[in-house]
Amino acid sequence: MDGQAYLQQIERRLERYFDKKDLLQGALHFDLVAELHASDEGYFLVHSIKTFSVKHDEYLFVKHFDGSVTKEDLQPYLEMLRSRMQSLQTTTEHMSSLFALLLICEQGMDDELKQELSKFKYHKDYCFSLKGWSDLAVYVADIPKQEITCNKAGRKTIKYFELSK
Repeated sequence: MDGQAYLQQIERRLERYFDKKDLLQGALHFDLVAELHASDEGYFLVHSIKTFSVKHDEYLFVKHFDGSVTKEDLQPYLEMLRSRMQSLQTTTEHMSSLFALLLICEQGMDDELKQELSKFKYHKDYCFSLKGWSDLAVYVADIPKQEITCNKAGRKTIKYFELSK
């Protein structure tokens, strides 16, 4: 499977739940940008008596590289996502947000990057977690090896991105 086929496969998997967004995000260009907004509410007897409400958001950014991916290639994308996490407007109903970056690399990735990626962590609390939190998940799809590498935050949702054989 090549990178374009994998990108189309990801789009098909996520189209039921995610909304596609504009591909240009500032100076960086992405091949796919999608958002998921989910909420859950509890009621007492009637809908007008709400007992609780929580919201969960996911933001997915996908970039396809024709060559290999290095640590230097990854940095501008991580900085963009960190700034988005910092500027996220939350309410008391907001519980959590997951910002996910998927890099598809046709020529593999550095072993150094693979090691650093497994240790990478970025977490942001909003108002001492009273308005929720955000995590940054990073996935790298190594097309020649047919494997996905991710950080700890990405382990929960890695099944979205598995390569089909």
